[in-house]
Amino acid sequence: MLPGISPKDNILSAIEWREPWWLPCPMFDGSVKIVEHGLVEHRSEGVDDWGVAWTLKDPFSDGFPTGHPLKTLKDLDKYSPPPLPRGKIIEPVLEGIRRVNRKTSLIALDQGWGIFERAWLLVGGMPKLFLWSKLYPDAVNELMDMVVEVKLEILEIILEEANFDIVMYGDDWGMEDRLLFSPEWWRRFLKPRHEKLYKAVRRSGALCYLHSDGCIEALIPELVEMGVDILNVQRECNNWARILRDFQGNLTLWGGVSARTLDRGTLDQVSAEVNECIKLGRKGGVIMAPGHSLRYKGENIEAMKKAWIEKALYHN
Repeated sequence: MLPGISPKDNILSAIEWREPWWLPCPMFDGSVKIVEHGLVEHRSEGVDDWGVAWTLKDPFSDGFPTGHPLKTLKDLDKYSPPPLPRGKIIEPVLEGIRRVNRKTSLIALDQGWGIFERAWLLVGGMPKLFLWSKLYPDAVNELMDMVVEVKLEILEIILEEANFDIVMYGDDWGMEDRLLFSPEWWRRFLKPRHEKLYKAVRRSGALCYLHSDGCIEALIPELVEMGVDILNVQRECNNWARILRDFQGNLTLWGGVSARTLDRGTLDQVSAEVNECIKLGRKGGVIMAPGHSLRYKGENIEAMKKAWIEKALYHN
């Protein structure tokens, strides 16, 4: 957007809280390119590599889980994690990297569904996972450890042949106004395992990104301590202004334009949210994007782009 300033330089300024030249938006300025490994984590229709079946019920939100391989504890004893053939895992990553100009864009590796999400997908829903965690905590530990080991092995395979600027994890932990579970439950079952994943990312020299739907603001101090650099949380559920104030220089927020607004809002509402992101990101710490990776109405994406082009430039 400015001669001599690449989108990569600009977004690094935002991440490092050095006042970017414009509000970075990977969707429009190409500042981040995302590549995916070859393990199939979900499908619109069919069975993924973990054995979870998916059915397309809503064309705007992708497949819905309808079949789960771990119906009983005996199923867990017999279950094997998905095989990780080197070629299958690495080939789509290398192909994706070949299409990226690293002088102008950061490369992010998408590590797929999170520990909590994968666990409840395997057993058949959150209520069942919570019940098992009460009745059979050792089984839940075994299940979640298995998920962690798969993700660490995938990262190890890929890092032998490629390096990344960002590694992206996702795990949905919140409802609209509170967590899905108590902080104590999170600290017991999820925190130590996510910390393993984040440490592996930091050892590689990459930035650690976490996406989590819902209100998870209560966990942010611990997430920063654990090594999260970039946090994708919904602005309608979490107080972005307060988070940016409290963690200035230590955390970058990604998102800011509500999925609900992009899906159902007016053009003016979309533009208003873009303008709010522009104000919040002037000193750094904000990367604008849709709050969630869904399919949206074309006219609302165009309104988002138009408002960004018109007002996102901070320095001429």
